[in-house]
Amino acid sequence: MRLVSYGAFDHERAGILIDGGILDLEKAMGAAGLSQPVADMRLFLEQSDWRTNANRCVTAPRSGELVDPSKVRLGAPVPMPRKLIIAGANTRSHLAEAKPVLGDITPPNKPMILAKATSSLCGPFDDLIHPPETKKLDYEVELGVVIGKRCRRIKESEVRAHVAGYVTCNEVSARDIQLAEHEKNAFYRTHFIGKSFDTFNPMGPALVTVDEFEWGRPLKMSTKVNGEVRQSSDTSDLYFGVEQLVAYISEAMTLYPGDVIVTGSPAGVAFFMSPQRFLKPGDRVRCEIEGVGAIENRVRLEDVKS
Repeated sequence: MRLVSYGAFDHERAGILIDGGILDLEKAMGAAGLSQPVADMRLFLEQSDWRTNANRCVTAPRSGELVDPSKVRLGAPVPMPRKLIIAGANTRSHLAEAKPVLGDITPPNKPMILAKATSSLCGPFDDLIHPPETKKLDYEVELGVVIGKRCRRIKESEVRAHVAGYVTCNEVSARDIQLAEHEKNAFYRTHFIGKSFDTFNPMGPALVTVDEFEWGRPLKMSTKVNGEVRQSSDTSDLYFGVEQLVAYISEAMTLYPGDVIVTGSPAGVAFFMSPQRFLKPGDRVRCEIEGVGAIENRVRLEDVKS
């Protein structure tokens, strides 16, 4: 099943993609006789029986026409999750490409867990805004894992039952801000702000529920910039997979339905190219993950009024 959010930014409505159209979730829940219809995807995922409710919505008589996805904006499938967590330095190929620049890097013993502001999320086809504060705008295709059931201190063997599904993410960074190049001491690196500008996490095009996948099978992933392949790998490149990441993070904090964990990006980022080839206004960035879908965003310079 493919769950989407559609409509104007900050006013998205939850839906289910079926038969080439979008079934409005709130209307479908009402038509199916469900007691608590909701229009927000996070609120829907917080219902303990959301999977059953989604199936009832699909099979119930429709209360209206499907929404044409070509005539509406798609937002991030979960527009405002409680948490947007990222796993840094979590692929073998990414660490390997970093060695010529950063020197020999020891593989991590535990996941490197970072975070982004949830306000960095945008839709799968929204413009990616290039802020004037950076000259080193970078891309990273990553598999996003959406939590579907509240959990704390779960075992790896229990993770699948707590995952709603997957999304494709472009985990964008302003490298000069993230790595605080104005500071000589690495202690002062500012990962959070360098990754949290508005639109720095395009996500979508849909939340594809976990039952659509063979659990544990590697998924191909790629990034193209203006049609040129920059990243090409699969999720077997991850040091710590979905089960390990979710279980590890749940040791420290409660994970809620709708929370997103972005799992790690393969080699091919602009920062480690020689010469470096950062994104510039007018570029088009396409990130795609097998079975999940493709997102494509045009880079646009931010219009900052003085």
